[in-house]
Amino acid sequence: MHSSVVPIITPDTFDFKAYMQATEPQVKVQSADAWRAELIKSLRDGDKIIGAKLPWAKTHDHLRFRGGEVTLWQGINGHGKSQMLGQAALWFAAQGERVCIASFEMKPVSTLKRTLRQFAMNDAPGETAINHLMDWAQDKFWLYDQLGSVTPEMIYAVIRYCATKLKIKHMVIDSLMKCVRGEDDHNGQKDFVDMLTSLAREYNIHIHIVHHVRKGENEDKVPGKFDSKGTGAVVDQVDQMLTVWRNKKKERAVEKAQRTGEVIDDKTQNSPDALLICDKNRHGEWEGTIALWYHAPSLQYTGDNRRLPLDITRRQHE
Repeated sequence: MHSSVVPIITPDTFDFKAYMQATEPQVKVQSADAWRAELIKSLRDGDKIIGAKLPWAKTHDHLRFRGGEVTLWQGINGHGKSQMLGQAALWFAAQGERVCIASFEMKPVSTLKRTLRQFAMNDAPGETAINHLMDWAQDKFWLYDQLGSVTPEMIYAVIRYCATKLKIKHMVIDSLMKCVRGEDDHNGQKDFVDMLTSLAREYNIHIHIVHHVRKGENEDKVPGKFDSKGTGAVVDQVDQMLTVWRNKKKERAVEKAQRTGEVIDDKTQNSPDALLICDKNRHGEWEGTIALWYHAPSLQYTGDNRRLPLDITRRQHE
């Protein structure tokens, strides 16, 4: 028998007031021996990179997502950061790490429509694909349903509930600006992200925050870590910072060529459709840029210009 929906969490489905109450502070002073096993494991692992992987094989030796850390996903409006993070979240779930997406900018059904196309690898999935996704997503994928602004206290409660009751390992907050009063509330942003870093460490989960950057005069220019909206303290606090950038110049050239028959120059034709840029990697040495290509029917980003969509059910990573 097919399940009808991916589990959706609302303020009515759990006792959020109980989870708003801060727990007693853990005793932080312990004998050095308390870290014996962890130190031995660290020695045995050596330089081995651990953590959940992105969908693209060429990222696996550079970027991972571990419990106890926070990643900031930033980008200009319309450059696909939520979509790319949604694809990544599916892959985290495929690796056995439970995911909850809390989007305050999209209704759950809208998020699931995008997820369905990424899962089905096409732009016209039917009911069979829906049932396949729903069955696959059981015990892997949750959504938190609340549109518009939300208080930090509610986010605190939701994360604690997800971590303790649902054993969620990846929490997506989309977006930062829906959780604080405004772009100029620098103290509110700093306090909110500080709260998230504390929760990530306490419950050993990875928290992903979507954040906007200033559009500026030219969106063809790739933004950097100093282009984030609000306070720079946000970038200072997180463990990793990733920028998602779409090659709008190429998109305009392709659209013009389709309309006029004009030939696209080789440099533009061979350039990637999007970039994923790591400007901060606190627990790894690598910082750099990953080139990606876009398969429009599936809403998936792919690892090379063949644009072959990735089959998540087989976990065929490029």
